[in-house]
Amino acid sequence: MTKKAKALEKLGQVIQDMGLKAGDRLPPERRLVDMLDISRNTLRSILHSLEARGLVSIRPGSGCYLRVGISAAHDNPLDLNLSPEKAMADQLEAAYMLLPMVAEHAAERIGERHLEDLKKCSVNISRSIFQKSADRVWSESLTFFRLVAVGTGNDFLVRTVEQVCSADMAAYDFFFTLRREEREAIFADHIKLLHALRARDGEWARAITSNYFLRMCNILEEREQVPMTDLVYRSLREKAEQEQKDGPWRT
Repeated sequence: MTKKAKALEKLGQVIQDMGLKAGDRLPPERRLVDMLDISRNTLRSILHSLEARGLVSIRPGSGCYLRVGISAAHDNPLDLNLSPEKAMADQLEAAYMLLPMVAEHAAERIGERHLEDLKKCSVNISRSIFQKSADRVWSESLTFFRLVAVGTGNDFLVRTVEQVCSADMAAYDFFFTLRREEREAIFADHIKLLHALRARDGEWARAITSNYFLRMCNILEEREQVPMTDLVYRSLREKAEQEQKDGPWRT
C-alpha cells in the first residue's frame, strides 16, 4: 500500500471516529498533517483529489468540508483506487493540456511585479538544484507555474493550476539521477518561459511550456517506466519525428 493510500485510509477512519457528516469541516490542515503523519504537500494533494471526485469542498480561508457522508461499509471509505503511475500520467496530461494555454494567456496580461516574482522563483530553482534538494526543486517548479497562472489575472485559472500541480514531491525524486545536460535543459525551459513572458510573445510561451511537459513525460516514460496517456504518447511520437528533422528538444 502506498503512503497516499495509507493516509486516505487513516483520513477515512478519522472522519468516522469524529462522526463528521456532509457539511462538516475537517480538522485544520496542520492537525491533519500530524494525525496522518504526512507532509503538507501530500495532504493537499489528497484533498484536491477528493475535491475533484466531489467528496470534499475546499474553501480558501475557511477550510475543507465534507460534501457527502462517508460510509463505514468497507475498510477504506476514501479509497480512490489511485495507481501512483496513473495519477502521475493523468496529472502530466492535464498539465500538458492546460499550462501551455495559461502561459499564452499570461504573456498578454502579466505585470512587471509578477515577472519579478517569477525571476526570484527561477533563482530559487537554481539554488535548489545546486543544493541537490529534489523536494525544493519540485516545490519551486510548481510555484513557478502557479505564478504564471497568477499572471493571467484569472483567479479561477489560478485555482485550477494549483489543483493540476498538486502532486507528491516524490514525483521529482528522479531529478538528480538525470544527466547534467538533461537537468540544465529542464531549468532552461523556466528561463525561456520567463523571457517569452517578458517579450509578450504568447505563441513562444505556449510552445516552451508544451515542450517542458513533453520533456518531463518523455523522461518519466523512458527512465521511470511510467506509461503515459494516449494523448501524450501521440504527442511524444510527433515530437520525436520533429526532432529527427530539427534537432533534439528545441523551442
